[in-house]
Amino acid sequence: MKRAYVTTCSQNRAASRFGSQTFRRSIAALLGLAILCCAASATAQEWRYRVRPGDNVWDLAAKYLRSDVPWQKLQEHNNVADPLRLPPGSQMSFPVSWLKQQPAKAKVIGVQGSATARDARGKESPVTEGMQLGIGATLRTATDANLTLQFADGSRLLLQGDSELVLDKLSAYGATGMTDTRLRLPRGRAGNAVHPMRGPAANYIIATPNTISSVRGTQFRIGSDGARSQAEVTEGKVAVSGGGGQVLLKRGQGTASDANNRPLPPRELLAAPEPASIALSLDQIPARLTWKPVPGAVRYRVQVSATPEFVTLLHDRVVDAPQDALPALPDGTYSVRVRAIDDRDIEGQDATVSVHAARQPPFAIAPTEGSSTDAERPRFRWASMGDGVRYRFQLASAAGFDAPLVDQTIKSTDLRSPQALAPGDYQWRVAAIDSEDRATGFSEGQHFNVRAPGPGPELQSEAAAADKRTLQIRWPAGAKGQRFRFQLSRKADFSKLEVDRELDENQITLPKLRTGTWYARIQTIESDGYAGPYGPTQTIKLGCLSCRIAAIGGGVVLILLAL
Repeated sequence: MKRAYVTTCSQNRAASRFGSQTFRRSIAALLGLAILCCAASATAQEWRYRVRPGDNVWDLAAKYLRSDVPWQKLQEHNNVADPLRLPPGSQMSFPVSWLKQQPAKAKVIGVQGSATARDARGKESPVTEGMQLGIGATLRTATDANLTLQFADGSRLLLQGDSELVLDKLSAYGATGMTDTRLRLPRGRAGNAVHPMRGPAANYIIATPNTISSVRGTQFRIGSDGARSQAEVTEGKVAVSGGGGQVLLKRGQGTASDANNRPLPPRELLAAPEPASIALSLDQIPARLTWKPVPGAVRYRVQVSATPEFVTLLHDRVVDAPQDALPALPDGTYSVRVRAIDDRDIEGQDATVSVHAARQPPFAIAPTEGSSTDAERPRFRWASMGDGVRYRFQLASAAGFDAPLVDQTIKSTDLRSPQALAPGDYQWRVAAIDSEDRATGFSEGQHFNVRAPGPGPELQSEAAAADKRTLQIRWPAGAKGQRFRFQLSRKADFSKLEVDRELDENQITLPKLRTGTWYARIQTIESDGYAGPYGPTQTIKLGCLSCRIAAIGGGVVLILLAL
């Protein structure tokens, strides 16, 4: 049976810092106590080996025993008459204290964002995938970073953002497969997937300022802000004790420590959100994930990974409502998991789904929102999304796109209306389609008006001479309270910015632009100040210029069409 043990103790309140010398001594004592609770003393423990054909005492001693333990002791301990002949299928007993033991390493199998590692000598370096870490190393992740460690027995730990982890002990008992892994989590959150352990000396221990967890094969999550800890079990069992109290967590249960470090009574983890209700909308910037609310939830955690195993997290965020704005992601399929959080900060069961993220829709350039034109066949223009991309263009009446007047797929980034339009109100939108026929969402519908014939060519020419370089760019609206940061550059890497502006609206007007190629991108800023990553770069080419007149409120506004 899989077993796990968590011991929670009341620390000396005078030890104000997790890393203080007093607290370290208490942790060491508690770790020893936890190990004694799990099994007998190592000197009395024995590892058992099933004999295979061809085995003999000499070879087994050379493979598993310390160099200072002679093979004769193994023969005597097991009452072996002939050291050259061992019956296949029989068992040999090895006292744990006789076994080889050597330092082990933890390997970084994935890292996302900025994380640092400080070794036992105090040398600090950036964490990179494939890095090997030894005893005494300390790992720290930035707020938007995370990493996954794999230990010698294959167990894994996902260290989330704004967390710190200390590798107190990493050792292996020769070729037996038994490992002794002891960790400290001063702050932050970590998910643990611990392989079932075999052998009396195998340990996986992780300590927080409030809890000590000694695990022999389970999946659980643990977190601490220094004052209070939470534990959530998704597989196996965990015994939590401290402050004179004790509870047993079964699969699907969680607890939190109170002010006196006593574990509160177990409660069922909140149910997972309904997977069928999790939907990704690509018609907004940024793309928005929504799901059906979970009764009892006060917050939710959303995680996005490029792998079903969630080795690293591209997005890890706690939100107050059943929706979240996702970062700009390259085209592809992603794993998303959502869990509810209750009023004790205990995180619930996971709902995991796969979603396909597509690029943001092209920037709409002309005709602009609310503009007017007297052209019977107006020309439509949008930004380029790169080589090999096609575009699906739709033109409809103001009533909506249920029955579009035009629904056409083309390769260019501009289109003259294929039919004459009668005076009235219309709207248009466009989506991008990549070489694998994956489409973005549509851009927001751009409303415009076709008027009866207006001023003659002389007035148009005179007006165009006044201002031939005004460009208006528009993109899908965000959620309430969101703002945008717009950047425009002559360089594709944005190393030199011509425009860098924060906006309350989902559009910008740029006068007096030079002809040539321009690169544009936007960033969404949430109401709480969180700024997501920039969206994809879009290309706008300004060459031969022609202008149309748009009459608004009796005045004349020039809308640039770059051909």
